[in-house]
Amino acid sequence: MPVFYPRARSCVALVSLVALAANAQAQTAARSDTLPPVVVKKDEADKQKKKAATPKKKKEAPAVAQGPAEPAEAVPGEPSTDVIYSANRVPTDITKVGSAVSVITRDQIEAQSRTYVQDYLAQVPGVSVAQTGPASTTSYFIWGAASKYVKVQVDGLDVADPTGTQVTTALETILASDVERIEVLKGSQSLLYGGQAIGGVISIDTARPVLGASLSASGETGSYNTQRGTASAAYGTDRGYARFTVQSVRSDGYSALAIGNEDDGYRNLTFSSTGEYKLSSDVKVFFAARALEERHNYDSTYDYWGLAPDGWPGARGVTSQQSGRLGTEVKLFDGAFVNTVSIQGMKLDRDQWGWSGGSAVNDSYTGDRWKVDYLGTAKITKWATVTAGADYMEETAETGAYSQHGIDLTGVFAQLSVEPLKGLTITGGGRNDEHSTFGDFQTYRFTGAYFYEPTQTKLRASTGTGFRAPSLYELYANNEWVSGNTGLKPEESESWDVGFDQWFDNKRYRLSGTYFQVDTTNEIGGGYDANWKWVYQQIPGTTHREGVELSGAAVVTPWLTLSAGYTYVDARAEDGSRLVRIPRNSITLGADALLFDTVKANVNTRFALDTADSSNYQLEDYVLLNAKFSYDIRPGLTAYVRGENLLDEKYETVRGYGTPGLSVFGGLTFNVDANAYASLK
Repeated sequence: MPVFYPRARSCVALVSLVALAANAQAQTAARSDTLPPVVVKKDEADKQKKKAATPKKKKEAPAVAQGPAEPAEAVPGEPSTDVIYSANRVPTDITKVGSAVSVITRDQIEAQSRTYVQDYLAQVPGVSVAQTGPASTTSYFIWGAASKYVKVQVDGLDVADPTGTQVTTALETILASDVERIEVLKGSQSLLYGGQAIGGVISIDTARPVLGASLSASGETGSYNTQRGTASAAYGTDRGYARFTVQSVRSDGYSALAIGNEDDGYRNLTFSSTGEYKLSSDVKVFFAARALEERHNYDSTYDYWGLAPDGWPGARGVTSQQSGRLGTEVKLFDGAFVNTVSIQGMKLDRDQWGWSGGSAVNDSYTGDRWKVDYLGTAKITKWATVTAGADYMEETAETGAYSQHGIDLTGVFAQLSVEPLKGLTITGGGRNDEHSTFGDFQTYRFTGAYFYEPTQTKLRASTGTGFRAPSLYELYANNEWVSGNTGLKPEESESWDVGFDQWFDNKRYRLSGTYFQVDTTNEIGGGYDANWKWVYQQIPGTTHREGVELSGAAVVTPWLTLSAGYTYVDARAEDGSRLVRIPRNSITLGADALLFDTVKANVNTRFALDTADSSNYQLEDYVLLNAKFSYDIRPGLTAYVRGENLLDEKYETVRGYGTPGLSVFGGLTFNVDANAYASLK
């Protein structure tokens, strides 16, 4: 089977990693979506020169980096400085958020320099990830709710694939080099996000530039003949900014099948851009755009059973996707009433080549989506805020299994947030969705948060409902292997959770805990008929998921930060059988340390225990140890070496599919901006 390059594996000896693996690092500061309030002028540059000439302290607190990604309140500082964006779709003080949220920041991403967004999500408490080979289909779960129940947005763009078996976002294609912040909002969230948000929401935001011009670039090479590069250019003023980034990854990969002996290569080229401009103090316009071309080899069923002929180049796929969003924000009544209107569109084309029935086959998939939405937020009084909105979406798809079909969905919603007592915030609201095929569906969400400032204690709780309409594939697919079912009904959910967050010693230490339940009914599954044809059908009864999250963080010294997370998930169908590929117990540990003035270390460890892949097959437990050491050659120029799976674990996240062994990578990052340049002149 041809691949992109000859395979090359390399490894180096890394010292003292196991001792650090028992430690963990804490969360970093929350994102600011606005540019700094000052512009670098000559007199300011002179001040920065003097500041730059001041000798550095021998030990400074490290940039808090990625271990298990924890809620934003892990950041040392006053709770009022922490802001969550996804919970209410408007910036909300963390002390007033009743939902369970975890945050991954830019500092965490830079501390590890991992390639894909899913590499970081796998370390978030309550989230698990399983993959069928290098850059192949990724399944991800929030509180045991699978990918089809999770809404993913990138800069507000819905990039889910409407041609898939279920409408899900291919996390394996989203590169992390340009990502500024990721929020994982857990539990049913259909009130604000519409259908599919049964298990939660993953909100991804890319980087925002500083004032003036800025440039950044990075390059990496390593195991499996992997090369990765990123280049970004941006310009910001006190009225707006624009940023453009291109990222590329290419690798020989490893065998998608665990029993395979050939490499399955991968290539990804991604372009992303964002910008905004203030027409006045009360009006701004904004945009976001993404384009992706991805190519990969994979092992099909015929490859697995050795049925493909000699010389067959192997199964392979190509995906092309373009998406864009344009909108405006208008503030009225001195900012008390904020209105946001946007329109977005997405187009996707996929081609897959395989072997079936004694001959090569090519399946083509095309899909598109466009959406317009309105969001209004009104501050009625000092203690009451109303959020209301509406959205309209059209989605079409055509595959080798069915001719072109489409749906449209119209939603309206309203939410009220009140603060009747000091420290107490109660939020609730409802939504109505009108589906062109299935009619009206109503959902709701209620949350409560109480923050007691003297002891720095927050108690929180939330409950909500959601729904997911059957995908076009589940409804209309019809070929020799699969049959859709136009009689399917939408899946529905109800979830609730209770938890606490406790800070100590001016937030140097934090403990958090959450108990959760997520129930779904009318779940869509399937089975084989007498002709061994897969037929989609409703699963009777309720699928039940419940569990516990525990996490903690500590700034032990000015140069060492630790954190840890533990998640227990029991996910079962009505008949008592366990849901597959969800670890019952998972543990994340890590550490972030400033070893010398210019040398940083990051170590993280993840344990996955007791995972079922079918009613009669149990996956082996595994532990993954990763580490990165970086050296600041000069301001803005850093060299690093990082290792993945340093214990060289032989493990599977999906039965029969391969995973990478011990891998080592080395790279350089370069950043320069107008502020830094002025301070060095």
